[in-house]
Amino acid sequence: MRSVELFTGAGGLALGLGRAGIVHAALIERDADSCRTIRANQQLGNSEVFNWPLHETDVRDFDFGSISDEIEIVAGGPPCQPFSLGGKHRGPADARDMFPEAARAVRELHPRAFVFENVKGLLREFFADYLQYTHPQLQYPDFFGN
Repeated sequence: MRSVELFTGAGGLALGLGRAGIVHAALIERDADSCRTIRANQQLGNSEVFNWPLHETDVRDFDFGSISDEIEIVAGGPPCQPFSLGGKHRGPADARDMFPEAARAVRELHPRAFVFENVKGLLREFFADYLQYTHPQLQYPDFFGN
């Protein structure tokens, strides 16, 4: 199975998926320090990350049409700060809310499954309407397509 991972960070979720036999078609991360960590592990010859196709870019700028392979899984950890128990709790009003981009990836790549992780704070009553809005976009991506 092939995957695209969004918001890769230093690669923890990607490592787990790789150990489960998933082959990564693209890993997308905008944070330079996280990308340096992955590249350092690649340069050290770490066989688990050696062939990762890392794209250091903002997911909002990534063209999913550039991936020609069939993608069975879209995975990632959208930034948690908008929903965390700490901080300002701005949710969808926070520019770091990337669930719309996660939904775009699912809509454009048509995977068989997706895996997105986030913080417990996302489940608070305060964000219930947002979850009710976001969940169908992930569940029925073609219905919400452009």
